[in-house]
Amino acid sequence: MFKAMTAVLVAGAFAVAVAPTASAAETAPIDIRMTKGDGVYGSEYHWQSRGTFDFTVTLTDTGAGNLYGTTVFVSVPEGADVTGWAGERWDCEHTGGGIDCTNPDLVVPGEAWPELTVQLRPTEYFPDETLDVYATSGGYGAAHEGVAYYYDTSL
Repeated sequence: MFKAMTAVLVAGAFAVAVAPTASAAETAPIDIRMTKGDGVYGSEYHWQSRGTFDFTVTLTDTGAGNLYGTTVFVSVPEGADVTGWAGERWDCEHTGGGIDCTNPDLVVPGEAWPELTVQLRPTEYFPDETLDVYATSGGYGAAHEGVAYYYDTSL
């Protein structure tokens, strides 16, 4: 019995010593790309619209190991509503300030989850805000990307 317990303890210590660990303080090894779609114009880093528009979110595993599934929060400014989303195996729901989405896919280093397309409808004027995307996977802290956004009904 003592040998069995010792073997279990040694195996557990070895697993902890050689296994990569992720803490909430470490940012997820995920590259987030936000690409403007229909109804939005401007530069890559500063978008403008005259009304409803869409954009695409692409998440790529930039780490050294596989990532099993991801959770994404798309944050939108007050005065805008998410009116739709689409993407293979993406399961999304409205939450305060945007949408929460999950995708169960396994992604290996250098590969991406399926694209997530989000449709947004501004409901009131705001001069300068940001659209933000936060992505987590594997116990890491959230990776983040944002783009400046401007909506003005006088445009």
